[in-house]
Amino acid sequence: MNQPIGNVPKPSTYEATATPKVTSNDGIQSVQDLKQAQAQGQNIPISEQQLVKAIERAIKAVEGTSTTLDFSIHEQTKHIIVKVLDKSSGEVIREIPNEKSLDFLAKVWEMAGAMVDERR
Repeated sequence: MNQPIGNVPKPSTYEATATPKVTSNDGIQSVQDLKQAQAQGQNIPISEQQLVKAIERAIKAVEGTSTTLDFSIHEQTKHIIVKVLDKSSGEVIREIPNEKSLDFLAKVWEMAGAMVDERR
């Protein structure tokens, strides 16, 4: 049932409760119209700008009144890190995945690379 919208796969774990507007020249005006078009086998491409706006709306929907989300990329592993921050204090409430775990993973990759290089 997970069919791509353009090059972006439809998330399977979350369903939108609101009906955000999708602007398209194919007469698609809502998420329901998009789902109906997909059910009929139509492939509706979306622009990068539409994708960014949809992601921003999703982030705002997930953020609470007292929390905010911060996204970053771990330099060595190139994994995305999401931090849940308290809006008032800026304190990190939760970090997914934990940066220390990614540091450990990077070190393991480095050691594995060194072992492969030594065997040659």
